[in-house]
Amino acid sequence: MLREFIGKGNKKAIKDYVKDMHPYDLAEQFEGLNEGEKEILLKSISDVMLADFLSFLSAEDAAEVFQDLDGLKQKKVIDIMEPDDATDVIHELEDELRETLEQTLADSDILELIDYEEDETGSAMTNRVVVLNPWMDIKTATKKVIKEAPTVESINTLFVTDEEGLFIGVLMLRDLIKTKAPSSVSAIMREHPFVLDTDAITKSAQAMRNYAIYEMPVLDKNGILLGMLTLDDALDLYREEAQEDFEKLAALPETIEGPPYRVALHRLPWLVILLGLSIPIALVTSLFEEILSTVAILIVFQPLILGSAGNVATQTLAVTLKLFASDEKRIGNDARREILAGMINGLFIGLIAFLMTFLFATINNSLTTAPITMSLVVGLSLWLTVMIAPMIAILIPVTLRALKFDPAVASGPFITTIIDITALFIYFGLATMMLGGVI
Repeated sequence: MLREFIGKGNKKAIKDYVKDMHPYDLAEQFEGLNEGEKEILLKSISDVMLADFLSFLSAEDAAEVFQDLDGLKQKKVIDIMEPDDATDVIHELEDELRETLEQTLADSDILELIDYEEDETGSAMTNRVVVLNPWMDIKTATKKVIKEAPTVESINTLFVTDEEGLFIGVLMLRDLIKTKAPSSVSAIMREHPFVLDTDAITKSAQAMRNYAIYEMPVLDKNGILLGMLTLDDALDLYREEAQEDFEKLAALPETIEGPPYRVALHRLPWLVILLGLSIPIALVTSLFEEILSTVAILIVFQPLILGSAGNVATQTLAVTLKLFASDEKRIGNDARREILAGMINGLFIGLIAFLMTFLFATINNSLTTAPITMSLVVGLSLWLTVMIAPMIAILIPVTLRALKFDPAVASGPFITTIIDITALFIYFGLATMMLGGVI
């Protein structure tokens, strides 16, 4: 239907059609239009609808649409948008346009959010909130809520501060409505958890989940109320952070859209780097040429050793990164648990590997004259590597965290390479000691 109106070029019909649409639905249909149709649509809808609709596009797509608007319309749209959504769009603009726009926003509260890092809570908060004082009577507070309601994102939670802006607590709208005069804000307000503007968004999202809060007050380090973080905004950023961590965990460069050749070129450097990481494994193998040439059966079980250790390390790394995002205080306890679990799993896996190897070596007796010793080499190697793998998978991200690096950089392929080198030294080292004289 929208395409039909656009095809006829009837701007009034387009405007009437979209005015009752949810901005999300309009954003979905917008993605399927060609460039000419998009241009007609953007010229037909109101500034309010345009601002709402941009909030439901990805920041990159919203910036692309935004930069094609004229300067006056850009200013109007940015002023209408929620500060956190506007900040996301501004961050994606080209430097020259961003600087020009920031100059026109000299008196806007949006500027307060632009300087935050993208993973900080302050970048996702809105500073358009209703602020009350504890000495206000119920009637005065109600009048203020009614007056400011059209300009704020939500009035479900009302924030209470002293005359200097220090956060004291919150007042729920339902409590304000139910309370009869005479009474004051201080009589019905309550204490409330809060987060700091510099807290990681993952930490703030976790706090909202723990306390079952939909609107979280955001303070600066001095306790001054700066704004609030809403659950939908927290979840959006939490999802983006999770996606970035997943990409790092897989050593995948930032996801991009585009034709296959562009995606391939974007990933090629990383694939070359990962290819280079396999060289140390080959070098370690070359150090044990003598034992490998005399006991060829060792090669048969090499994938078993490397695969098991890598699987355990990846599981432990995932648990560690999850704790960094949710509850860092538990890392010590969970580290001990993972290491003990590795020891137990290694013992059972090593025993199974011993039996499998013994059966294999007995059936193929031409491959080795010492099946029991060979089975011990494989079983002990698996036990040791599966026991050591969690230690490495915990130590590396914890060390990176202590050095102020993103622990997700300890991605699967990188940490697996370290595990593989360690496993090869254990496996071939034990083989050299135990099988060196049994040829």
